[in-house]
Amino acid sequence: MKKISRRSFLMAAGAAAAAAALAGCGGSSSSQAAASGEASNSYTMFMRSTYVDWLKELKWYDVAEERTGIHVEYISGPEDANDVYSEVDQRVISGDLPDAAMTRLAQTNVYGPQGVFADLAPYIAQYAPNLQAYMDANPDYKNLVTSADGGIYGLVKENPIFADLIGYRVDHFQKAGIDPATVVTINDFTNALRTLKDYYGKDNVNYYPLCGRESCIRFAAWFGCPSSISAEASHGIYQGHYKDGSVDIKSDGAYTMIETMKLWYDEGLINPEWVAGTFAEADWEASMLNGNSSVFFDYYNRAEWFMENGGPDNDPDYQMGVLDYLKDENGVTMKNLTSTKYLDECVTAVNAKCSEEKIKTILTFIDYFYTEEGIELANYGVEGESFEVAEDGSKQFIVDYQTEEATPVGEKRWSFLSDRFTVCKPVDNEAFYKWNAPLISEAATRLFIDENLNPSYTIKFTDEESRELSNLIASVFDSQMSGLCQFINGSRTFDRDEWNAYIAEMDALGLSRIEEIQLEAYKATYGG
Repeated sequence: MKKISRRSFLMAAGAAAAAAALAGCGGSSSSQAAASGEASNSYTMFMRSTYVDWLKELKWYDVAEERTGIHVEYISGPEDANDVYSEVDQRVISGDLPDAAMTRLAQTNVYGPQGVFADLAPYIAQYAPNLQAYMDANPDYKNLVTSADGGIYGLVKENPIFADLIGYRVDHFQKAGIDPATVVTINDFTNALRTLKDYYGKDNVNYYPLCGRESCIRFAAWFGCPSSISAEASHGIYQGHYKDGSVDIKSDGAYTMIETMKLWYDEGLINPEWVAGTFAEADWEASMLNGNSSVFFDYYNRAEWFMENGGPDNDPDYQMGVLDYLKDENGVTMKNLTSTKYLDECVTAVNAKCSEEKIKTILTFIDYFYTEEGIELANYGVEGESFEVAEDGSKQFIVDYQTEEATPVGEKRWSFLSDRFTVCKPVDNEAFYKWNAPLISEAATRLFIDENLNPSYTIKFTDEESRELSNLIASVFDSQMSGLCQFINGSRTFDRDEWNAYIAEMDALGLSRIEEIQLEAYKATYGG
């Protein structure tokens, strides 16, 4: 999952905030009319166009509007998420906000105290009892959405908990004589790469068993050295890289990781273009599809993607699988980094110009999704139509994932991909895992269990912290990744002295300051 930089927002927000302060709560008469709304059972919401298109296709969403009697008139924003947030800034300046808008949490915390977005806290207590109960039961969520002045200016999307998976060519393993059950430790994994290289690389100079996209520094969890955060300490660049690109270079495991990756590189087990940073996503996909690679560690549903996007067409034996997570030498599974439970870039904010009746309508609709009925609807659909209850009481889908998700664009479908932004609502992780192709559903159910996962946290920052952190990460992160890759490909000597010098260089650039800011912000967000 790609994290979006705050830099463009922070630059625009400064100008927007100043303009908003000058403009006060004024605005055009048309915007005031839109904000107040004429029908108490409807409201308008500005949202990313892609998300609006998805909503229009969801059968369960239509049922929710029928059951609540509330209709949401969506205003399609730009397709690119960054442009969406920029347009929110512009709408704030022009006073042309609809009743509700998709924003970033950072925007709501800037504009809310200025009177642009409504403080929802008192209205939630009065009109959204189920949402209130959810917040009371989930203090992390309540802390996250509560601004420094005690107001709640935006509601954050809950996200399913998932992690990257180790996808592999089942047919390649079989033909090379590798039993996937024997791939337990890092050493086992390395030996499997060697066996694949010997078998498929002897007649193919373009074959490298391990490949991927974007940064090749994605194995930190396997070596116990991901960036981390707690009330006691901050290690590594966590903000924006709690998962992808995560690494704590000051951990002993980081040295071991680079040592191992250098071995992979020297033996031709990892694609050198990937290490060089010149292997784009399309290159990775082509390599996996045409048989020039066999293994990757990437987004949870990517193994199925290759099955649905040409793998079997290229090779009738083509079959993807998902390995178990690797274990340390003591047989303990190395905890893998997860998605964050709450996404601070998918936030619903309400125009402060809305009447109390309009705010009540908005919260009543959202509150429905925090009722037992609403949770069941958004995660499973309608009993007898999309799911049934088994004898043991469990819910089982009776509609087929692949059939429903292959429905032509624009047509209604049952879809329960909770990693997409639709409305703010709780997520049933079990349902999300079930609602996938059999290959991914089995792997997710098998592997996404507490003992295998290292949870990630969304952190709030002040304006000043965001600005400083954004500038520091912009310079430190790329230098950090580049330095690690230089050690791997041999363009920089790899030994303890050089490693220590490299860490000192990163601290001088600002790594230690980044860790300080992250720690203070975590404490402010979650206490401690």
